[in-house]
Amino acid sequence: MPEFKVVESPLLVLGGEMDKKIVKLVTERSQGYCEVCGLPGESMALHHRKLKSRGGKDCASNLIAVHHQCHNLASDSIHLNPAMAEQNGWMVGSWQEPHEVPMKRPDGSVVLLQKDGSVIFLERT
Repeated sequence: MPEFKVVESPLLVLGGEMDKKIVKLVTERSQGYCEVCGLPGESMALHHRKLKSRGGKDCASNLIAVHHQCHNLASDSIHLNPAMAEQNGWMVGSWQEPHEVPMKRPDGSVVLLQKDGSVIFLERT
């Protein structure tokens, strides 16, 4: 399993530091791999599926570990292609609760992310 560090930019941690227990739950779930593309990475960002500007909270069901390319640098990244991100569950609407919105994983499986860091499989590949 590759080791990696999570980079908490001010944009991801508005209003203060993120609870280290939450960061640990997300990093353990991702196991050092980007939760969008599936590739290992040393430097990852924590992405809020329900953006903080939409009322999103710092909890394991609302956070995914992603490469910076997958987060906001590549043309098909989460923030530069929000329609695709919403279709895959990597971004959710302000009216939605992240733990209720299915998310597509890199292996094609579809899961519900839980607040305790676990996943419920809806479809396995």
